[in-house]
Amino acid sequence: MIDSTEVHPRLTVRAEIHVTGIVQGVGFRPFIYRVAKRESLKGYVLNLGDAGVKIIAEGNRQSILNLINELNHNPPSISRIESLDIEWREAEDKYSDFEIVKSSEKRSEDAAPEIPPDIAVCHNCIEEMLDPSSRWYLYPFTACAACGPRFSTITDLPYDRPNTTMDEFPLCNNCNTGYTNPLNRRYHAQTTACPKCGPTYKLVSNEKEIARGHEAVSETVRLLANGSIVAIQGITGTHLATKTTELEPIRKLRSRKQRRNQPFAIMTESIERMNQFLVPSVYERELLESWRRPIVLIKKKEIPIMKNHGAISEIPAKSLEEIAPGLDTVGVMLPYAPLHHLLFHFSQEPAFVMTSANPSGIPMYKDPRTILSELTNIADYFLVHDREIDQRADDSVLKVVHKENAVFIRRSRGFVPNPIPLKKSFKEINILGVGPEEKATASISKSGNIYMTQHIGDTNSLESLEFLDEAIQHMIHLLGIENLDAIACDLHPQFLSTEYAEEQARMNDIPLQRVQHHHAHLASILVDHELELDTRIVCITADGYGYGRDGSGWGGEILLGNALDYSRESGLMQQVYPGGDLSAKFSTRALLSILHNSIPIDEIIGLVGNARISKNTIATKDSISVLIDMIENEINTLASSSTGRVLDAISLALGVCSQNTYDGECPMKLEAHARETDLKIEPVYLKTRRGRELDTTEFLKSVVELKKKGYDPREIAYAAQWSLGKGFAELAIRTADKEDIQHIGFSGGVALNRILTKAIVSQIEAVGKTPLIHKKVPPGDAGVSLGQVAVAAIREAE
Repeated sequence: MIDSTEVHPRLTVRAEIHVTGIVQGVGFRPFIYRVAKRESLKGYVLNLGDAGVKIIAEGNRQSILNLINELNHNPPSISRIESLDIEWREAEDKYSDFEIVKSSEKRSEDAAPEIPPDIAVCHNCIEEMLDPSSRWYLYPFTACAACGPRFSTITDLPYDRPNTTMDEFPLCNNCNTGYTNPLNRRYHAQTTACPKCGPTYKLVSNEKEIARGHEAVSETVRLLANGSIVAIQGITGTHLATKTTELEPIRKLRSRKQRRNQPFAIMTESIERMNQFLVPSVYERELLESWRRPIVLIKKKEIPIMKNHGAISEIPAKSLEEIAPGLDTVGVMLPYAPLHHLLFHFSQEPAFVMTSANPSGIPMYKDPRTILSELTNIADYFLVHDREIDQRADDSVLKVVHKENAVFIRRSRGFVPNPIPLKKSFKEINILGVGPEEKATASISKSGNIYMTQHIGDTNSLESLEFLDEAIQHMIHLLGIENLDAIACDLHPQFLSTEYAEEQARMNDIPLQRVQHHHAHLASILVDHELELDTRIVCITADGYGYGRDGSGWGGEILLGNALDYSRESGLMQQVYPGGDLSAKFSTRALLSILHNSIPIDEIIGLVGNARISKNTIATKDSISVLIDMIENEINTLASSSTGRVLDAISLALGVCSQNTYDGECPMKLEAHARETDLKIEPVYLKTRRGRELDTTEFLKSVVELKKKGYDPREIAYAAQWSLGKGFAELAIRTADKEDIQHIGFSGGVALNRILTKAIVSQIEAVGKTPLIHKKVPPGDAGVSLGQVAVAAIREAE
């Protein structure tokens, strides 16, 4: 090895460069090749499979430094360099040119594999697709080295065409010429194809083919314009689509999918069209336009602008309300597949509803046979293709909760399987975390990283459990893991995911680590902020439910600890909720649990109105008396400190929402209903056997009193949520001061609430402490599997 600084810039030397990070499937090797040729360097660039990229460059020192400078400052936009190691040596003068050599198939024991996520179609490919002189004209499967399907098509590593579902489509002569030319944009673009050699769309109805190729797409647009519902198979799964400029198609889709109130996502052609009916911030626009193309929750305009584009007006306010009933935001995304751009090319619609094609509780359908057989009661027509989707992935969903901090509601397409760093002291430990029951993902550690699977959903059905296992086995295979060191699961004994973990641990004869739900939330925020796993923090964990260490329901806790151990220091006082899961659905039960000893039954009836206490029972004096008897005698009840139930009760008390027809409906509508105000509700605390706690009975009484005094319910809604956040923060700060701790985290599903987040962050910052809110890991149950891995890793290392 030589010291390059002692070498004259014009003397010939050799550099051995090793690059790791997101450097596969992103046009990285062609980029190196072009720069090396420009600088007249000799040598080669080699894809090391799961261990990065190796570059051997011989030439004058200055030319090699120019190559390194390009690597550091101008790499391909979708790449990410995590390490760049250089060794300078004497030139061997054995290379006649610079070349890209065949990928290594060697799987490294220690390397952290980088598996590329699916990437939105690039501007160059879109231009070609809309150019009548291009051979990709109107071809909905165009892709290049910088864009297109990745994770959804990969069956093995290294990422080469034979290891993808495109192996079924041999390249034609023209495509092969581009694929083998290092100066071509499609050089080694593993999913490249053209109309002559690639996949094809067809439009089907009643098992009869109506059209094929781009005619199938244009006919689909005509059918959508007439109000039809079309199942559209895409890159990573299938959407149910309909138009947005009329109410009837949206209502028809809602009825057929049996999705009474749950919001739909929409896809709009551009930011310019979106600006007519939504109000994205600069930061939200950046998220929408990124190559990952997530769904982002964007504020509705109070009065949408009715501006004509040809014969089609923008989305009317009534349609926006039907798309997202009772909410002030709409989940929106921009086109990410070539097909999506073609839909808008043939259409004048400002947006289409694009919701996942599956019945509730069943994974999204991904293959034509299942789509055609299982969606006949929902879709009128089916636009399907013949390229296999190896790994389905729902659209990722983000929400900006504080300044320029977006958090994941769902981390899936475009982000999976990008790893999240775990501290290197756990590099040798391979752990599987199977997640909780709802909104599940799985997570696997390898080589100092944690790899989260795509969104799985609720694992309370056989189909979802099979999907969980499929995603886990595929990830283990791609990561090259032969043996797991442990499996982690939730503490709840009745979750199907827990039973799955128990079975896997028995079959593989490895330890099973049971991790309390909120402890996993705490650990997930340590990983999110790349803190050492033994770092002690205070963490506010707020959600609907988690099985507590004492057997009760948790959901509003102040925890003190790290990934190894924790203690519950304080939180919300426990309330006794009748009917178990019914209390999570019907808000009358939550309100009654909190207020039954504090206000007369007649006043309670006045508050709840015609709200239901079960599917077939409206609240009456008699039915409420039965529930009160259940509470007081603890018959079929659950003691819980749930934040979700408190928000449900506030929502009902203010006349906003009385029933969670989907998870989180009442709290989401409460947040949407709120209007910023100076109105204050001061938190009240009491001392219980569980420590100092926020008195949620006095808190809800204050809400009711303000309503009786005639205050605007929208202002009360804001004040109540702010007060709840303030109460959490004050309890957390009290513990942090006592323990001399700097960091205070906020995790759990309630961390998606903007008002609570703002209140908590402002209170923590006001006393000079550091708030930790999620950035890379979902705060809700989707992040629990990662927290489970962190807890199990530090336990196994002890």
